[in-house]
Amino acid sequence: MIEEGRRSIGRAAKEEGERAAAGLKWSAMPVEMLVKYRDEITQALPPLALSKMNLEEEMLLQYHVLRSVQGRVMDDDDVPVNQRAQIANTVGASLAKLADLQVTLYNSERYKMVENLLIRTLNRLPEKAAATFLTEYEKILKKHG
Repeated sequence: MIEEGRRSIGRAAKEEGERAAAGLKWSAMPVEMLVKYRDEITQALPPLALSKMNLEEEMLLQYHVLRSVQGRVMDDDDVPVNQRAQIANTVGASLAKLADLQVTLYNSERYKMVENLLIRTLNRLPEKAAATFLTEYEKILKKHG
């Protein structure tokens, strides 16, 4: 417990020293300057919301990076065999994730097309027939959903 407290104090002192070495003393800055720096930092950071990320693109970029690393290390005799096997396994796992993503996207797009077709078809049916279908459809969704 005491040791943990010392480490915490040590980390805080180190962080304060790093800020001082960088010439920044946050507590001495006016609020306007702090807000300006915060805005600049926020703009420089990568997206922090999942909704703002293109997961497909990120997965593909990661896969290409892994393939590049694999290309460099596979024939390098200085890299231990277990590390070469690890990178091969990682590339394989990444490829499997991409395949899963592709299937998920395909299924999602296919469901959207079927749903659109269903809506267009229901709009052409008499109202009573469409209402009967939708009632049965809701029952099935509740049962399996």
